[in-house]
Amino acid sequence: MRHVLVLIALSIVGCTPRFAEMRALLDAPENIILPFDSSYLEFAPVIQFFERQDASLPDSSRRIVFTGSSSIRMWDSLAVDLDTFSDYLILNRGFGGSTLPEVNYYFDTLISRHNPAAVVLYCGENDIADGFTPKEVYESFRTFLKLHLRRTPDAKLLYLGLKPSPARWELWPEFEETNRAIAQLIRRLDSPHIRYLDVASVMLSPRDGRPDPTIFVQDSLHLNRQGYERWREIVIPALEALLDC
Repeated sequence: MRHVLVLIALSIVGCTPRFAEMRALLDAPENIILPFDSSYLEFAPVIQFFERQDASLPDSSRRIVFTGSSSIRMWDSLAVDLDTFSDYLILNRGFGGSTLPEVNYYFDTLISRHNPAAVVLYCGENDIADGFTPKEVYESFRTFLKLHLRRTPDAKLLYLGLKPSPARWELWPEFEETNRAIAQLIRRLDSPHIRYLDVASVMLSPRDGRPDPTIFVQDSLHLNRQGYERWREIVIPALEALLDC
């Protein structure tokens, strides 16, 4: 009877959304086939630049990799802002204009070769701006998760939700839909090693609920120093909690 009860319990657990979602991601083929588009080649020079940088990195360093689109690339003070993590080498592997399929395509160069302790990802905004739907961005993120779980299984992952900006305010409903879908996926996984961080909470004005114009550079799209300081204030505790778990 005890054996029967154990089997029933395992069946119930295996059917819960958390385990079903994780199993679906882990059951992906060992060699994940990524679609190729010739447009990816436009990023070859920056990827080669990263490879040259990597050649001079100390082999023994523990690393935290920040990657994604220009909101990461333009965080020039990243290593200084995150000097709290003095035991880690902070790597900025953002490349402007990138979308999630491109980050996925270059995953090994950007991320897995570093065997990072943690990965911080900001990407998906350009996808929507380029005409992809929230559902398509969600699926691209699921592909990223499959790569992460297969190729960097020991790394923690912090996903930064898509940010609001004056320049792309008309796209904010689609950004919000994308954020909700990705946040729900991460909640369903219920893993202490994979977290979602809402950056909009420190970017929207409490007066009118619109993006605070004082935290952007002249193009009203990218963050200025004040904007990155707001990100820093929420990224540090989120990353500390991830690394401590």
